[in-house]
Amino acid sequence: MGTAALVEQLMSARQQLDFACDLLAKPSPEAMDSCSSVLEAAGRQLAECQPNLSQHAGNAAALEEAWRLRRSFVRTARLLQGAGDFHLNWLQLRGAMTGGYTETGESAPLLHGNRISLQG
Repeated sequence: MGTAALVEQLMSARQQLDFACDLLAKPSPEAMDSCSSVLEAAGRQLAECQPNLSQHAGNAAALEEAWRLRRSFVRTARLLQGAGDFHLNWLQLRGAMTGGYTETGESAPLLHGNRISLQG
């Protein structure tokens, strides 16, 4: 794989991560579903170009794009961590509101009941 092709692949993966960041910045169930697909595609693309990275270790253009990709990855990871923390805290709050606290001071586990919906 030539340098231009590698840089293009890295750039494409970075653009996918940037798109995932945009989705995570305005979270909704639909955005989260889309984000999952975008992140999977970026991961596949990076896995495809990984065997060729060592051949371009000293190339300035490839290194510059790799650093841009890393910054996008770190931003995406932070947004995902924030979303995960938000939902974990919300579940703990709901557990405390509905079940109180355990003897150790933790919020009670949130129990999810089974639901069946029938429409006639």
